[in-house]
Amino acid sequence: MCPDSLYRALFPARRPSFLFILLLISALFIHTGEAHAQMNHSPVNMALGGGGAAYTTGYESLFINPANLYIREKDYKIQIASAMFGTRFSSPLRYNGNGNYLDGYFDQTDFFDPSDSVPLNEQERESFIAHNYQDHFTRSQHISSGELHLFGAHWAGTKRSYALSLRSRYSNRYDVGRNYYDPLPVRAGNHDEYDRTLNHQFQSFYELSFGYAESFTFLNGLFPQLSQFIIGVAPKLIASGAYFDAEYTNKSLRKDEQLNYQNTREFQLQGSGPFSEIARQFRLNPDPGPGATSTYSRNDLFSITGYGLGIDVGLTYLITLGDDLSVVQDHETATRKSLRVSLSVTDIGFVTYKDDPVVYSFDKTREEDEFPDESLSDRIFAGRPGEHFFFLNQNQKHPILETEEFNDENFSVLLPTALHAGVLFQINRIKFTGDFSLGFTNNAFNTTRFITYMGAEIRILPYLPIRAGTRIGHQLPGYYSFGGGFESHYFDINLAFQLRSKSSGPTNELSGLSVAAIKFYIP
Repeated sequence: MCPDSLYRALFPARRPSFLFILLLISALFIHTGEAHAQMNHSPVNMALGGGGAAYTTGYESLFINPANLYIREKDYKIQIASAMFGTRFSSPLRYNGNGNYLDGYFDQTDFFDPSDSVPLNEQERESFIAHNYQDHFTRSQHISSGELHLFGAHWAGTKRSYALSLRSRYSNRYDVGRNYYDPLPVRAGNHDEYDRTLNHQFQSFYELSFGYAESFTFLNGLFPQLSQFIIGVAPKLIASGAYFDAEYTNKSLRKDEQLNYQNTREFQLQGSGPFSEIARQFRLNPDPGPGATSTYSRNDLFSITGYGLGIDVGLTYLITLGDDLSVVQDHETATRKSLRVSLSVTDIGFVTYKDDPVVYSFDKTREEDEFPDESLSDRIFAGRPGEHFFFLNQNQKHPILETEEFNDENFSVLLPTALHAGVLFQINRIKFTGDFSLGFTNNAFNTTRFITYMGAEIRILPYLPIRAGTRIGHQLPGYYSFGGGFESHYFDINLAFQLRSKSSGPTNELSGLSVAAIKFYIP
């Protein structure tokens, strides 16, 4: 029996599609995601909704699933790319023009000054709550992030593939409790809840990554169909910019059978570089006037304050379909018809902060109150670096003022380690992909919750891809992604953008943009 006949006997024509649909539906039913950065900000990943554990190939798979370095969808030996830039922007504010939108984006990487705070009047309050706390959410979560690939190269060999890349990335993530703005509690099950939590995290990296992938021939022989198990690893050297992680929990709950509210408070802050100095100055003068942070600039925010090591690892099970014999041709031809199932773990490692580190904290406290704190903020927390101190102190005594001691010794934090799983069904010019991610730690880039991504690509002409996707997460505004490009035999250029979505469908609120300089291919 020929290999193609054997494959059709084991996998009828419709079964791969059915398997893909089952995996995709499974991902949809287990999602409970919160704020979570997408896996990669490249135009292809962004256009497909932000996933890509099974889809992404070439040098970009270093950062998502290095096993996919072994998969080629073009006939080339070397790929070279430079200056890919992508960004996502989420804000509680509404912008009425492109100029204001750009100002809001750049504010996310510039220090807050008390004179720049955004007022919230009573006429706007109800609209603001509806915009940011849909369906009685207790928190509004936002994440703004950016990524720049300075250089990327991929060499596709017959037995192994290699890649090298230099990139920088940052993420600014925060979530704000509803009851800074809303005087009414949220009904949840059998209790009323007031949430005045405020978490704010900022982190940036410079990464030099080198990876390789090869077919795991020992496992390949265990299966009769045309398939490959592919493994990949990508160690990396890391330098980190200024670091900030402030987590303040302040929640009041009252069950139906109780008369009083049970208030729980907890606080911890870690910082390096300018964040440490701002924290010390704030403890000395908690009510600074305009210009309090004017001595700090964006350069201070991205100046190196720590160093670390990391590694990304991945596994892909590739099944070729129909007349695609690429897995038995020593990887000399491009894969055009396949089902891929992928699993990867990214950002395994740590960073140690040595430039002016500082840690403040106080232990969890529980108190009983007849009434919760119902004071409302007349200012909007917009997530600018350093804003955490001034916003909390305006509404209540900042918890850092309740800490008597601090630790200024070096500290280490884990990288934003995450598990990714994905499937891809590919038939020539059509692809469907589905992914989910699970973060292992709470950090600026992700949280310990599931997030689901879905996307599709179609090529009306072989060199003109059209892509669309979406992301779904619990208590997180979704978005729709769109993109396309021109992909010839010798070079590619792609772009993508994202629009915030509501229950009624896409809006005109731009939430992401990604542009890639030309990728060159050498046969």
